[in-house]
Amino acid sequence: MRKGIAAALTAVALWQPLSQADTPLGQINIQLYGNIVDFTCVAEGSDSSKAVPLGTWPTKQVATSGSRTQAIPFSLKLTGCPPGSASITFSGDADTTDSQLLALNDVSQARNVAVEILDRDKTRLPLQQASREVNVDAEGNAELAFYANYIATANNPQPGRADADATFMINYN
Repeated sequence: MRKGIAAALTAVALWQPLSQADTPLGQINIQLYGNIVDFTCVAEGSDSSKAVPLGTWPTKQVATSGSRTQAIPFSLKLTGCPPGSASITFSGDADTTDSQLLALNDVSQARNVAVEILDRDKTRLPLQQASREVNVDAEGNAELAFYANYIATANNPQPGRADADATFMINYN
């Protein structure tokens, strides 16, 4: 639904400066449209505030820039979705070295480490980018699988607590 509105507004924005209005001033020059639906996807109760333990790792596991820890699986279960498909977009504080990664939060003592979120096929899922879509079943349920791991953003990371916070937005088509 959002894609359709964005495409329509983009088309109008691109068209407008290149031509004159086909109707006199005061008449309709832009048409906005969309749908009102009874459905909204929600995360299943325990998934609305999820904790994903990434484990305890020695600094030698992430000693050089780009080295990673083992990817830890997690999932988000959605209910009450409209027919079609759903995806997830993660957001949070981006790492200053690589904006696709989730920065450690302020209570963390570890340095030169960030959190990498991976889609179900274990490819990197950058912050602010929608995951791969999954189909919604006949009851309005969907389950999306992800992975997360630590990744070194520079050589010789410093040890300590390494926590990160993310929020997610449910997208459905």
